[in-house]
Amino acid sequence: MGKEALLALVNNAALLITFVVLYTVFYVKSTTSRQIPRQIISGFLLGMVTVGVMLNSWQLSPGVVFDTRSVALGLIGLFFGFIPSMISASMAVGLRILMGGEGTIPGISTILSSVSVGLIWQHHKRRDSCDRSLLELYLFGIVVHVFMLLCMLLLPSQSRETFFEIAALPVMIVYPAATMIVGWAMTGQIARKRGEAAESELASTSERLAVIVKNSPVAIISLDLDYKVTSWNEAAEEIFGWKCSEVLGKPLPYILETQKEDYERMNVETLKGLPVRGERFAQRTKDGREIIIKVYNAPIRDENGNLEGIFGILEDVTEQHKAELALKESELRFRKLYMNMNIGVAIYRVINEGDDVVFLDMNPSGCRITGVNREEILGRSVKAIFPSVVELGLYQRLIEVWKTSRPMHHPVRRYKDERIDFWADNYIYPDRSHEVVAIFEDVTQRELMLEELERRVKNRTEELEAANKELESFAYSVSHDLRAPLRAINGFSKIISDRYMSSLPEEGQRYLGFISKAGGDMSDLIDGLLEYSRIGRSSIHLNELPLKSIVDDCIATLNRRIEEEGAEVSIITDLPTVYANQSLLKRAVTNLLQNALTYHNVGSRPIVKISSKHHKGWVFLTIEDNGIGIEDRYHERIFNVFQRLHTDEEFPGTGIGLSIVKKSVLLMGGDVSLESIPGKGSKFTLKIKGV
Repeated sequence: MGKEALLALVNNAALLITFVVLYTVFYVKSTTSRQIPRQIISGFLLGMVTVGVMLNSWQLSPGVVFDTRSVALGLIGLFFGFIPSMISASMAVGLRILMGGEGTIPGISTILSSVSVGLIWQHHKRRDSCDRSLLELYLFGIVVHVFMLLCMLLLPSQSRETFFEIAALPVMIVYPAATMIVGWAMTGQIARKRGEAAESELASTSERLAVIVKNSPVAIISLDLDYKVTSWNEAAEEIFGWKCSEVLGKPLPYILETQKEDYERMNVETLKGLPVRGERFAQRTKDGREIIIKVYNAPIRDENGNLEGIFGILEDVTEQHKAELALKESELRFRKLYMNMNIGVAIYRVINEGDDVVFLDMNPSGCRITGVNREEILGRSVKAIFPSVVELGLYQRLIEVWKTSRPMHHPVRRYKDERIDFWADNYIYPDRSHEVVAIFEDVTQRELMLEELERRVKNRTEELEAANKELESFAYSVSHDLRAPLRAINGFSKIISDRYMSSLPEEGQRYLGFISKAGGDMSDLIDGLLEYSRIGRSSIHLNELPLKSIVDDCIATLNRRIEEEGAEVSIITDLPTVYANQSLLKRAVTNLLQNALTYHNVGSRPIVKISSKHHKGWVFLTIEDNGIGIEDRYHERIFNVFQRLHTDEEFPGTGIGLSIVKKSVLLMGGDVSLESIPGKGSKFTLKIKGV
């Protein structure tokens, strides 16, 4: 090999070194963004290097030139990929065609075979570029140049013989080695760059880890093999109270004497490779507070796997521990209640999208009430255990609660089948998904007692109604029969008064006056008693009545009396339509107005205010006066027949008026109430059905 060929090889080697630079710039340091433009640019630059290699060739014979294009193109295919390889190969083929000569076809074949071997090798041996060994690179160089030798068979015979005689052996010695060296340099660049990236990432990770440890909400500590503290984060300071400077190089300060053996055991297990996960200990902090911590331990090893210490994460679970204890206590309390309560509790699961309901559990009282054994019903259909549950309506109610997730009350019903017969009251509510709970009570005795009470009440009511009718008939008959002799007494008294008054002595005149007054009082009393007894004797019909018209009629009826007393009667609110009996309502209102005009303070002018309000379907008609008032102890008594609080000399009356008011309102389905302040007046309120 002459000086010219040697110089060409040196130039080729220098150009091949630029591959390392290009690969570092475009593929090692570059990011993955803009990948296609990067490959195109690198392809043109690599093509230029390949062209440079070809321009620094040496001539073996006229038209037959040699260079390291096979090394360059093989490495381009192996390291740079398809797009750069095609661009570089195209530029090399173009140059070789321009160069011409009898070696054109073998040259182009070498270009295409070299880049193809590189691409095929990269495709079939997919791996990280930095993982390619020197041996692999050398074998790759041999394969590339074996194909190069095959391409040389296309040379004319004389040139082919000259090549194989002079250049074949040096090519197979030098070119694979050159391929290996340049490929190894490129691989080294990758490894170096990745090492730098790994160191940077390690440093960044270490910094992040340090920040995480420092700001962690849980205590993170580490111990050496003598169980002395080597690290102590801020959370540990906050939880236990000791500063990092107070504990470094010392045993853990929070371990109680009673727990040293447990901690020794835990540390030994950790160093044996048995990590501790969530073991709890009661501890004392620096200020003497008792806390509960949960411990997670793991061994620390160096890069050679040797034990260096213990890494621990400690969480303050004091509040959680208290909550768990409270929950357990609550569960135990409710479990005792569930097992010992006197009412039944059954837990069901709805299955097959509502096609059936099965038993999950039933408490002892439920089993006693229904006469079943808990073990025999678990998992079985409700309909199989209690065949009449559908007829009872309870089964459908269970499904409704499951569908709506709303609690429901299943009213008292009698359950009866061939085995049991009892009355039950059920309250049903949803529990967890597809679960329903029924709380039920055996109310058989209560229902039987209620039936008996209802029967007795009905019988007693019938007896009382009959007695009342008899009393009313008796009162009516007595009152009616008393009218004839009373009329005779009053009539003869008047005759004596008219004919013989002047001839009677003064004492006789006084006695005759007593007889006349007594007769008048007796007549008023009989009239009132007859009116009271007539109320309710005929059927009561309720109609829609304008309350304003009723009140106006009552005021008109008493107009003369109002004028005599100098009274002021006013309606201060609108009066709505009511649902009542006209006769009964007029009696009630008239009697209340009469009382307001009668029972007033001497020398004062009666003032009567009439108002109403509508509430929840009822009309409350109020008649308020400024009279003498009534003490609280008499509020019930005054509504009884013949009950009077004053003498005839104080206020005239029969003691029947308020009895007529109450009876009239009760017969219409309403009620009457009283509010009064002695000396200031009374307020009577009638409760009447509204429209």
